Formats: sequence, C-alpha cells, structure tokens
Amino acid sequence: MRISTKLLCKAIFYCLIGAQVSNVFAIPIDVKADFYFGPDISRNQACDNAREAARSKAIAMVTGEKVSFDQQLQCFQNTKKGEERKCEINQNSSVLVEGRISKSETISETVKNVPGAQVCTVLMVVDVAPPSVESDPSFDLQLELNRTNFRQGDNLSIRVSPTAPMFIHIFNWRSAFNKENVVKIFPNDLDKDNYITKSITIPAINSEAKYSLELDWDAPTGYDKDFMSESIIVVASKKPIPWLSVYDIQRFKEKLMEIPLNQRRVVQRSYILLK
Repeated sequence: MRISTKLLCKAIFYCLIGAQVSNVFAIPIDVKADFYFGPDISRNQACDNAREAARSKAIAMVTGEKVSFDQQLQCFQNTKKGEERKCEINQNSSVLVEGRISKSETISETVKNVPGAQVCTVLMVVDVAPPSVESDPSFDLQLELNRTNFRQGDNLSIRVSPTAPMFIHIFNWRSAFNKENVVKIFPNDLDKDNYITKSITIPAINSEAKYSLELDWDAPTGYDKDFMSESIIVVASKKPIPWLSVYDIQRFKEKLMEIPLNQRRVVQRSYILLK
C-alpha cells in the first residue's frame, strides 16, 4: 500500500500481549483450540500454533477481552494451472488482550484430516493472572474497511467510529517481513489531525489533503503465494502519544504495553491482498 503521494504500508496483525511470569496469583482455565494447516506447515508447528491460540483464549476468558482466529481456505485465481494450482489456508489471527501466563499444561493433542487440510486440536490448562488495571468499556471504537479483498493498485478506505473523544493512530503490519513491518499511515504529512469526536473516513473524501491509500504488492524474497493476509490496526488513546513511523512487531508490542490498559483501545481488521 502507498499513500499517493507517498507513504508505504502493508500488513497483518497478530499481537499477543502476554508474558511468562511466576509467583503471581493466577486463575486456572480449561481451554480448547484448533489450528487448521496445509502441507506447507508441519504437524509440530501447527500444534504449537494451536497451543498459542489456547493460551490467548485463556487470557481473553480472564480479562473479558475479545479474541478471534479466522482461518479460511482460499482458492483464488492465480498464475498456476492444473495440478500446480492449489487452495491454500489463509490465517487471520488477532489477539487484543492483556494478561500474564504463569504456566500452561497440554492435556491432549490430536490431529485429524478435514476436507482440504488437517486440523490440530489441543486441550490445555492455562494459569492466567489478570491485569492489574482493567480496560475502560466506555472507551471503544468501531473499525470498518471498504473491502475485505483487494488487488494491487486498489485504494483502501478506513472508517473509524469512536464511543468517546480520542486520539487515533493507524498502522499496517506486514507479517511476511521480519523487520520494519509495522508502518504508521495516519496521521501523516498530508493529514495531521488525529483527534476525533465522531465517525471519520480516512482518507476523507472532502479533505483538503487529497491523497489515497493505494495497495502495492511487495513480498520477501522467496515468497511463493499469490495472496497475502494483511491488517489495519487502530490504536486509540485518551491522551496524545508520540509514535515512530516504523516499528518491528516486538517493539510495537512493547510500546502498546507502556500505555495503561484503561487509557487505550486497540482494534484490528484483516484483508486479503491479491497479486
């Protein structure tokens, strides 16, 4: 994606705000999670992903936050033909919760064949310590994208509807990359006012700052798929907070953790970018 003229961004967001700690009060949670996978992912990796999903769900059950793992079998038209053309599992994951895991134990792990894929199912007991500060349920926002599937060259439109006055920053996470993969796209040099009190669309149709968010295909060397799953992340805060223009995902998580839970809200929406 690029802002014409011209700010780069691509994305998908997966943010588990949880860390291993010990000697804290924790609540034991029984949880089940599935992870669907194809031939490009090993059984061990798939079951590791299922365990990570289970831990995230356990945190969500304790904190009351929302957690979602969306997995879809994609059969887009692409340049491959005949037997080389395969459906692929697209995985959109978002974990927007905060908590601490003191320990976790896998009770069972099974792998079964399903149409077009396999699924690893795990049952776990996860000990979760709730966060010291609860989130503010009255401080929230709704995030909408103009589409869920895009091709390179298409324009992205973002609509943010707040429940209270807030300062917002909008990011893209390019999960296919390892470094500098979280890019700030709003506010920007062409559109600087990020304090909102009502629903807005970015870029604004009638704004004096005429620009567009144009999606541009860019992938790491060796990436052989014809689509990428990317996401838009909105970070809302009650006070103005300075952000860099580019982050590595781990540093981005650390920055989020510096903002008290009752002073922020983070919302993410995924989309598919076709080559």
